[in-house]
Amino acid sequence: MDFVGWFLVSIVMPLTLPALGVLPLQLLPLPAPTGRIRLMATVKDGQLCWVVVAMGASAIYELWRAITAHRPIPPWSGIALSVIICAMVAGMSLAAGGAVFSSPLLTTRPGGLKAWATHYRVFVTSAALSAVVALAYAALHASMLEP
Repeated sequence: MDFVGWFLVSIVMPLTLPALGVLPLQLLPLPAPTGRIRLMATVKDGQLCWVVVAMGASAIYELWRAITAHRPIPPWSGIALSVIICAMVAGMSLAAGGAVFSSPLLTTRPGGLKAWATHYRVFVTSAALSAVVALAYAALHASMLEP
């Protein structure tokens, strides 16, 4: 049960709450280009990558604490650490680039999933990086839980 609580607080909430935080804004009479606030606007330009950086930093800290406390760490932790660091570097670049080079919101339905993914490739990449870091972080955490 402890792992479920950790997973909700450390993985699910950082990934969902920033985007969901915009939903109450729909109650306000704000001018919006389409007349409503679109959830995709909050993540389309790589904003999920900031969560990648935060989760990666937490994973590194947790691994560091286990090492300094002389607790057993999994033999594959070096691979997980390398993957996390690479994802963090890519994520920082993608999030910074997305802030500078914003992609427009689609106003019409594209010609299928491939066209949608191509248009929102920064979002798709940031979602993939988020999944990779979340899985690596969760695996490290679960493997280092004290019995």
